[in-house]
Amino acid sequence: MFPTVHREKTTGLFVRYTHHPPDPRIDATIIDAEHAKTGRFGIGWHYLVQVDGTIELCRHPLTRGAVARENFTISHIQIGVVGGRDRETGKFSETLTTAQRNALEALYQKLADTLGVPLEIDESLEKFTLLQHDQSEAAEVELEDRLDRNEVMTTGG
Repeated sequence: MFPTVHREKTTGLFVRYTHHPPDPRIDATIIDAEHAKTGRFGIGWHYLVQVDGTIELCRHPLTRGAVARENFTISHIQIGVVGGRDRETGKFSETLTTAQRNALEALYQKLADTLGVPLEIDESLEKFTLLQHDQSEAAEVELEDRLDRNEVMTTGG
């Protein structure tokens, strides 16, 4: 985790899918590399909720994120939820797991308690796509290759 620009105040939580298939191998390391390729200073989310409900801290929660429009980066903690894309069609799909929902609810409460303020939660997990979220078949193959290489490096298999 590295320092970025400090956020003056936190008024809400911005929650979106990462636009990946719901693959348990996708974690902050994978998304960090993807975000760096787009010119971001590392991963743009403050927190990432993996398929199994594991929550990863990605950016210091009191700094600006780098995923949303400016009005959200200056006032909201940004939470990515792995999923939102059907592996077969490459199109949007509702993929939220029970473990992810439970993790989100616990994280919302913990953040509200820690910050001591009521937070507006902008949880638009329904279809929210931009042109750059439509990945080509080549991009899907590249992601699968990276996931396979990462798995071999971490498990030795």
